[in-house]
Amino acid sequence: MVIAIVVAIIAWPRSDDSQTGAKRKGNAASRADDDKGTVAAAKGPAGGVAPRAYDEATPPSRSGRINPAVRLPSLGMAPDTTPRDEGPPTFKSTAEEIAWYEKKLEQAEKALEDRKTFYDRLPGMRERIEKGPDPARNLQTFEGRKKIVEENYAKAQADVLALERKLAELRGA
Repeated sequence: MVIAIVVAIIAWPRSDDSQTGAKRKGNAASRADDDKGTVAAAKGPAGGVAPRAYDEATPPSRSGRINPAVRLPSLGMAPDTTPRDEGPPTFKSTAEEIAWYEKKLEQAEKALEDRKTFYDRLPGMRERIEKGPDPARNLQTFEGRKKIVEENYAKAQADVLALERKLAELRGA
């Protein structure tokens, strides 16, 4: 069996190296013709790795527009607030006007109840802040918030009183 392998290797047809060399020379000549110069043919192909051209780094020039298909610009973290009423509409009768003001009074009383809840929580919050870490800085923030809560509570009380007066006026007339 070893003899059969040796005979197969010796008898195997060879490729003609002379033709391969001619092909190489022909390719080099065609490259030289493409370059249009004898210097290029004499030098042969460039070897090594040549540096590539690149653009300088620049910040992106996007305008910050939002694609409406991705996210609508009107949507955010908080929902849109409901528009406030400019004033009462015109009424056909006093009964309609009284009903409208009673509805507004119910809404104002609910808002007053919410504000009172926040106002009643203030002393407990102050105690927790005094016992917590960094009370000096947190008390300063608390005082600013306390002022806003007190203003909102006073405004809600004034709104309820104004609506009660208006209803008393309408019922008395």
